[in-house]
Amino acid sequence: MDFITKFSEELENPDTRYFIFDTKGSGIKHDDADFIKYSWRTNMYGQVRPGDIFIYRRPGKASETKQFYFFGAGRIDAISPANGSDVDDETRVNGSITKPFPFETFLHQADLDHFNWHFKSRKHGSWEHFFNQYGMNRIDKRDFVQLITLSQKHLDYDYDVEMATSTSQAMQRGNYHADDEVSFAKRRTKQSVFSNNVKNLYGNQCALCKLKTKALLTGSHIVPWSARKDIRLDPANGISLCVMHDKLFDAGYITLSSKLTVIVSESVKEDPVLAKIAGEIEGKTLNKPKNFAPKAEYLHYHRAVVFEKFLNKTM
Repeated sequence: MDFITKFSEELENPDTRYFIFDTKGSGIKHDDADFIKYSWRTNMYGQVRPGDIFIYRRPGKASETKQFYFFGAGRIDAISPANGSDVDDETRVNGSITKPFPFETFLHQADLDHFNWHFKSRKHGSWEHFFNQYGMNRIDKRDFVQLITLSQKHLDYDYDVEMATSTSQAMQRGNYHADDEVSFAKRRTKQSVFSNNVKNLYGNQCALCKLKTKALLTGSHIVPWSARKDIRLDPANGISLCVMHDKLFDAGYITLSSKLTVIVSESVKEDPVLAKIAGEIEGKTLNKPKNFAPKAEYLHYHRAVVFEKFLNKTM
């Protein structure tokens, strides 16, 4: 589903207001839950009304990449007083979220260097003081539409928004199980959510060669998708790799030692060009992320099954 269809009622309503909401992630503070509810102080920002729509921004201080990025949108439904022991004053409210819309492609800070903002002017080359420090910004409708359009720019399949939402929420809860799907779109959507999370953990670059071109990066599985349903969505079962190194890893031409150094199969010598490519990373240590580094048991499986199986086939 595209966002024009998802938010048709709101986009056609002249009274709709458009916002950017900063979030540090579900459960970090004040019981926020991405795509479920959002908490804020009305004495700091009282412009949001039921029926308004927003885009989520992960600020740099809470970002895996240390730079902000946009990752989804939604609609504010009911707004009610916040309850619970963590509520610090009576001005704090919770807005329930309907029409969740996780982005198929996250928009990172570098993607927006030349973005034409309408709600305010930005000093060229600087983001300092551009967004409000208290985490909420009212934006122009054109900003909202253009940002979501960018997130769907390279979409080449029928992205399943409902599946993306449920998958994102499952991962937030630490539930990494994923069933088989008959629909290609549902399976591709689940894999896209996983891949986005993994690439973010690695700073949106290849963990072996540091290539940063987003179109050439993927969240590669260590234990293959087909092998185990219970860890399909585990970020620790993923590595951000460029397409070439992903293919080498997935096919078993390379693997990683227990110390995260690259081991190369002898079979690559059969192709001089491939041998040269693999030789450039042989013995290199993986640039591991701060959180969700590859699990030892997953790497062992890759060495024992994917890598060794490939070697046996070539003997």
